[in-house]
Amino acid sequence: MLNETFYQKKAKSWDRWVTIIIVALLLVPIPFARFESWPDGRTILVRPVMPWSRFHFCYISFPAGDPVEEAYEFTWQGKILPNSTPDPMLFVISSAESPLLKWQNNPELVLEEVFQQGDFVQVDTFWQPLLLWPLSMLSGKLA
Repeated sequence: MLNETFYQKKAKSWDRWVTIIIVALLLVPIPFARFESWPDGRTILVRPVMPWSRFHFCYISFPAGDPVEEAYEFTWQGKILPNSTPDPMLFVISSAESPLLKWQNNPELVLEEVFQQGDFVQVDTFWQPLLLWPLSMLSGKLA
């Protein structure tokens, strides 16, 4: 009986420490990428950024009609590494059809409204605790 209570106390202590560590990790800020239409300001997509995160813009160039795929990656600090354009924060996509946004290996997101309204795509990174991401999505502030 004495041995059993000793292990129960030890297990409770272990549970407390694991819970504290998990909550602390969820409160550490990490970078997020926000894709918005500009100047409208409508949020298209928000995703956490890891060093292996990448996104692609796929479109048919206008007026040549050639398929174009622009690929971008992120650094450890959440900065965008462009492959082909000097200004990676505001993307002007001159496409003959609606462009596609592809995040990682997820299905493509058709930018129909952005294309029809003639908006640009603005990408910015910001830092927030991982715990706040689902809460902000539930509150409707982020898409």
